[in-house]
Amino acid sequence: MFNSFFGLEMGRRAMDYFRRSMETAGHNISNADVEGYSRQRVDASSTDPFTNPGLSRPNVPGQIGTGVKIDAIRRLRDEFLDLQFREESSVQGYWETMEKALNTIELYVNEPAGEGFKVALDDYWSKLQELQKRPDEASVREALVSSAQNLTVYMDQLVRNYGEYRVALDNDLLLKVQQANDYIDQIGALNTTIAEIQGVGGNPNDLLDQRDLLTEKLSELININVSLPSDMDDGDFKIYLDGKLLVQGDKTRHLVAVPVPGNEGFHDVQVEDNLFDIVDNTDVLYLMPGQNAPEGVHSLQVDRLASETSWKVGGGDSSFTPRLRPQSPTEALNIRGAFTLSVGTQGTLSKSKIMPSQTVLSSGQDGDTYSFRVGAGSEEQIISITWNATDGRWDLSDGTNTAQSLSGELSLSDLNSFLNTSLSSMQVTASLDGNQMTIRSMDDHLLSITDIKGGIASNLGLTSSGKTVSIEVTEEDTLETIRNKINGAFGEEDGVSAPEEWLHAAIEKDEVTGTYFLTLESNVLGEASRINVMGDENGSLNVARRLGFLGDDNATSWLETSQDAAFSFDGKTYLSSMNEMKEARRVPRQADYSATVNEEISSGLRFELRGLGRAEITIKHHVKGGSILGTMEARDDMILSFKDQLDEVVYGLVTEMNARHYAGHGMGDSSMTTGIAFFEPISGKYGASAHFSFNMDLDKDPSLIAAARGDGKGASRGEGDGSNALALAQLKQAKVLQNGAADVNEYYLSFLASLGSKGLQAKTMATNQRHLTEQIDTQRQATMGVNIDEEVMDIIKFQQAFNAMARYITTVDEMLDRIINGMGVVGR
Repeated sequence: MFNSFFGLEMGRRAMDYFRRSMETAGHNISNADVEGYSRQRVDASSTDPFTNPGLSRPNVPGQIGTGVKIDAIRRLRDEFLDLQFREESSVQGYWETMEKALNTIELYVNEPAGEGFKVALDDYWSKLQELQKRPDEASVREALVSSAQNLTVYMDQLVRNYGEYRVALDNDLLLKVQQANDYIDQIGALNTTIAEIQGVGGNPNDLLDQRDLLTEKLSELININVSLPSDMDDGDFKIYLDGKLLVQGDKTRHLVAVPVPGNEGFHDVQVEDNLFDIVDNTDVLYLMPGQNAPEGVHSLQVDRLASETSWKVGGGDSSFTPRLRPQSPTEALNIRGAFTLSVGTQGTLSKSKIMPSQTVLSSGQDGDTYSFRVGAGSEEQIISITWNATDGRWDLSDGTNTAQSLSGELSLSDLNSFLNTSLSSMQVTASLDGNQMTIRSMDDHLLSITDIKGGIASNLGLTSSGKTVSIEVTEEDTLETIRNKINGAFGEEDGVSAPEEWLHAAIEKDEVTGTYFLTLESNVLGEASRINVMGDENGSLNVARRLGFLGDDNATSWLETSQDAAFSFDGKTYLSSMNEMKEARRVPRQADYSATVNEEISSGLRFELRGLGRAEITIKHHVKGGSILGTMEARDDMILSFKDQLDEVVYGLVTEMNARHYAGHGMGDSSMTTGIAFFEPISGKYGASAHFSFNMDLDKDPSLIAAARGDGKGASRGEGDGSNALALAQLKQAKVLQNGAADVNEYYLSFLASLGSKGLQAKTMATNQRHLTEQIDTQRQATMGVNIDEEVMDIIKFQQAFNAMARYITTVDEMLDRIINGMGVVGR
């Protein structure tokens, strides 16, 4: 039953509750400006009433309240808004990083407000136009040299800045990884302390706030998932990154910055205990995966590496017609005739027309001879077909193997059978499907089939449709004039106009004999630019042999051969003239076996072939959001995609300019000089912008600038002729980039537009994301934020309640005093 002191206990509880509430309000006000602090409040409830129902309960009316008790001091948080805030903070961290990176990249370009590559390019075109008007003025040539050098300097500075910024981004990435690991360690340490306090019934609100704040900062760096209280069956606070545990209670895993050999040693970010090699065999392959590359496992088989060389012909000897050995390039050669040149191949497979019958040649006459050349890789075979009047059949020969037609007619079967014998050493096979012949390279070399005499290959439809150029040679011609005729063939009306379809000639000295000879070199490297040397319209190869282009048995005199890389990726076969690439030529591509169209091998992957063999590729992205992803994406995707566009500009400009410049003549003492490159030749498109430089020979001697065209006889039209300068200047409007879709200026402007568009997108997305995150945080602050006015009101309210309860206790005390000291004293 109640005793007389019951009221004092009730008052003590109430005063303790009101005091704690005032202290909590004071704590809230003290931390109003502390980052991450959550408002706290005292949760209270009524104590158990007197008495509980039961048979033994005292006989008192109803239940009498016994006062108030403190259940907990609780943080006010909204778990759903916290979850949203962390998710959007990760997105905000990504876009803010991208915004910052693009702002920096735009500063490097310095367009359109400042003077950059575009201004230098416009000045370069204007100087070329001025050269066309005044080709014989030295000052104009000097101005063009200066303009061209400025052009290369601006590009070099831009590319160098991009490269240095990639280094800076990688260093920033390492700092962010360390920062993330610091957050992870601090969260793990807090988990230990929090668990200890909670284990003894404590309520570590301020420590929980610190943990939540660190978690939010971590979410800005990476895309984490945090376990909700409903998921914490084991009582451990957990943080996941793409399904991988970073934190579980006091146990932590760090992020690890792993160097990627194929990415200049720049780092990928992986999770400790989940590390993997992107490429399992770096002796075969270096790989640079972009952050946008789809995840997956791939296989690569390298069968052949690219030689990264051009085709080069010349200097050959022949026991039949020895090569001419003039003592001077200007010495008359006293030969007459012609030879034919073409550049190109048919692809890895060549199919003939569907013939009306099996007959290739009917019965012939004494002296009838046909011949054609089959080339694959650095090897070639000349097939000769001669009428044998004695046997009344056709004799087939390649200099080693011989055969004879089964009858007086040469059939497709006869030819097919001999080709399989003759070409087997070149890994080339022939096959028949009805009246159609197919010649195939079994090791994916590009085939070159050209007629030498008689036109059998072209009649069958086995030769390419590429352009051929006939060079006429007269007795008074010198090595100089023949060189100039060859070089001048580029850009002629109805002639060759694509750099990859032609070559340039030069004169070299044989140091052993002290004599000179001609060389031919393809304008573009790779197997597809194979040089084909043929005879005149009657099939005579005499002039080509005398000039050293052909040797014994009419075989091409190679000074340098070219070989494409051949590899398969996920079972698809590709060819590439370079060992570093992100695009290659697919073989076959549907029904087209020419392997001339570049396509992306796999989205976001850049390859560097290093050796023969097999390599397995694993693409995983542990980090898929946050500032760390933005840093890696800016470094590996954005900057390199812009450099790809610069590569396109530089490679197109250099290749086209050089091809046109090879064809022109200089002035003064250089008026008989052709075949000089304007810019230093570049091996391939990939990485071209890093190798853009002016030909220093022109800087030393501007008279070599080829403003004039030839007269068709190997001489210049004169110093006042600016027709080749006009051809150089017209490149400004020529659609030579993006497969003929854009000129140089248009493409560079599209690069600037792309840069501006991406910059605007990043700025807009970052701004929108900041607003969204701020809006969510505003909603959070409505729950967890401290309102000082509200807290002051609570203090006043609890102070008044405390005073009232103090008065209540005083009253009870007076009652007890009366009972103790005033009762039972009557009659003393």
